[in-house]
Amino acid sequence: MAECLLNIDLGELPDEDERLYTYAQVANIACGGHSGDEHSMLRALEACARHGTRAGAHPSFEDRANFGRQEVQVAPEVLRGQVAAQCARLMTLATDVGVPVRYAKPHGALYHAANREPALARAVVDGVVESLGTGITFIGPGSGALREAARAMGLAYAREGFADRGTRPDGSLIPRGQPGAVLTDPAVARENALRLALGGTVDTLCVHGDSPGAVELAREVRAVLDVLSLRTEPLGEGALRLVLPERLERRGVLESLKAEPGVVDVVVGEEHACVYFNPAAPPEDPRRVLGRLVVASTPLTEPPFVVVRVRYDGPDLPRVAERVGLAEDDVALLHASREYTVRTVGFLPGFAYLGEVDSRIAVPRLSTPRPRVPALSVGIAGRRTGIYPVASPGGWNLIATAVDFTAFRPDSGAVLGLGTRVLFERVD
Repeated sequence: MAECLLNIDLGELPDEDERLYTYAQVANIACGGHSGDEHSMLRALEACARHGTRAGAHPSFEDRANFGRQEVQVAPEVLRGQVAAQCARLMTLATDVGVPVRYAKPHGALYHAANREPALARAVVDGVVESLGTGITFIGPGSGALREAARAMGLAYAREGFADRGTRPDGSLIPRGQPGAVLTDPAVARENALRLALGGTVDTLCVHGDSPGAVELAREVRAVLDVLSLRTEPLGEGALRLVLPERLERRGVLESLKAEPGVVDVVVGEEHACVYFNPAAPPEDPRRVLGRLVVASTPLTEPPFVVVRVRYDGPDLPRVAERVGLAEDDVALLHASREYTVRTVGFLPGFAYLGEVDSRIAVPRLSTPRPRVPALSVGIAGRRTGIYPVASPGGWNLIATAVDFTAFRPDSGAVLGLGTRVLFERVD
C-alpha cells in the first residue's frame, strides 16, 4: 500500500497553531497571492525546519481581498508571471532558512479554474517550474487540466482528496457557503480520510489550516494515515509483523485481526502485532483493518473487569520503599489506588503486563533474577506490574501476594487477557 501523505494549507493566519506542522507531512505555504507576507512565510519555513515538515508553495490568484476564493479574469501570460513571482518569494526565503521547496499546489479559486481551463493550467505549471524547477511534486485534482499540464512538463504529480470538505454525489466539492461544505467533526473527517485513502484514487489528503478545529481535524486524519502506512515485515510465507502506534487499543487490534477471514492466529505485544495465515488464502491487508479500527468510535466488545485481592507482604516491599523514599504503606497505597489495563501477555502463559504504575513507585527489574518466584506473587518492573500465574524464575520486585486468585479457568483459559481492566484490592 503506497503511503498517503497529509498536506495542510498553512501560513495563512497570524495566530496559526504550530502543532499543525507536527501533523502535516507537507505544508502548503501561502506566498502572497491570497495571504502571506515575508514574515509569515519565514515563520512557516522555520516551523517546517523544526518539525521536519516538507515545504510547498501555495500560489493563488492575486486577490487578498477575497482570500483567493473568487475567480479572477486574468490572461494566462499574466497569471504565469504572478505565480512565478509568488513562488520565487517563498523560494528565496526557503534558501535562507535551508528548507527545500519540493511541492506546489494552487490555492482556492485558482485550483478549480486552472483545472478547468488548459491555458490557465499551463500558465500555473509554467510559473511554478520557472521559480521552483522541475524537481517538485505538483499537488492537484485526480484528473483534469492541471494533471495534464504537470505531466507534459515531466513533473511528479500527487492526486489530492480533501478530508475536511464535503462532496456531492458526483465526487465534486460542495461549494463553500453551502451546508456540508466544510467538515468540522473530527469523527466525520476520520471516516472521510479512511474512505478516500482506501479508495486508491488519492496520493495525499488535505486539511485546511484555517478550518474551525483544524488541529484536532489534522490529528485525527494523520492518525488514520499513519495506521494505513504502518511498516509490515514478512515472517516467512504465512505470517507478517506490524509495528503498532501507541494510539491503537491493543485489545481492539487483537479482536479486529482475529475476525478476518483467513487469519489463523494473532499475537499482539506492546509494540508489534504478528498475524499468522494460510499462505494459499491470505487475508485482507491488516493495515486496512486497523485503519477502520481507528475510525470506530467504540470498542468491539467491552473489556472484562477483574478485582484482585492482595496482601502487601512481598519480600522486596521494604527495598522498593527505601529506593523510592516512601513508607511501605504508601507504596501499597499508590499501587492499589489506580485501575490497570493488560498491555500485553508473556513471558509465561497467563502473565499479564499491567500498566501504568504510579511513577513514584516505578523501579527497575532486579539485577539478578530469582531462580524461583512463588505463584501469585505480585511484582513491579519499571512502569509495569504483574501477577506470576505459576511458580517460575523471575526478576520483578515482589511487593505483594494475590489472595484467592485463579489465573486460569478450564473453560476460557487465562483470566487476564489483552485489554482486561484490573483493580488491586488491599486486604490484611
